[in-house]
This record gives sequence, C-alpha cells and structure tokens, in this order.
Amino acid sequence: MLAPDGGRVLLVHHRRLDRWLLPGGHVEPEDAEIEDAARREVVEETGALLANGIPPLVGADVHGIPPKRGEPFHLHHDLIFFFRALAGEFRVSEESRAVAWCAPGEFDRYQVPGNVRRAYDRVLRR
Repeated sequence: MLAPDGGRVLLVHHRRLDRWLLPGGHVEPEDAEIEDAARREVVEETGALLANGIPPLVGADVHGIPPKRGEPFHLHHDLIFFFRALAGEFRVSEESRAVAWCAPGEFDRYQVPGNVRRAYDRVLRR
C-alpha cells in the first residue's frame, strides 16, 4: 500500500515473525474474491482508509514452509496487490508491534524483502 503522496510503503512489524512485512494474511471463506481478502487484511492490520476499485496484482512469490505445529511442509503463495491509502493515519493491531510508512531510501534499514522491492518498482512504472 502506498501513502497518499505515493512515495512510501506501509509496513507492519509482525509480532510473531519479528520482521517488517507488508500487511497481509490468508483468504477466508467469506472473501468473495482474493482482492477482498487482501483489502480486509490491510484494514484489519492497519485501519488504513483505502481507495475504492480493484487493486492490481503487482507481485507474486511462492516459497516452501517447513513442517510446524502439526502442519506438513506446504507451499505458501504471496500475492502483492497495490492499494493507495486515502489518508496517512493508521493503527497497530494485536498481530503487529508497530506500523510505519517506509520510503525507498529506508528499505535496507527495515530489511524490506526483495519481492516487496520489486513490486514497489512495478508500481512506480505504472
């Protein structure tokens, strides 16, 4: 998600994983479309006010998740949708330790993953 000025990305510091990530989560049965799941997760985790419309898909990544807590090894599919925030305000959910707007010059400090950096570059080229 981009700030209203278009120059920053909203990141959440994930409490369990102890790292900065884009807001996100899993598709729930009540989500009619995958974009609805993405929008719901962003709002749940940040309280951000988002522009209406169908968000474009700007990134995808697949990686293996090792067996843990009774779940077998499986593939995790990360899809990155582009949302624009209508305001700069946000809140911190119970899932996060912090939420922050991150400018490209701060990507290294926040250890922004490569797939997020590539998605940001795609958004800028639109």
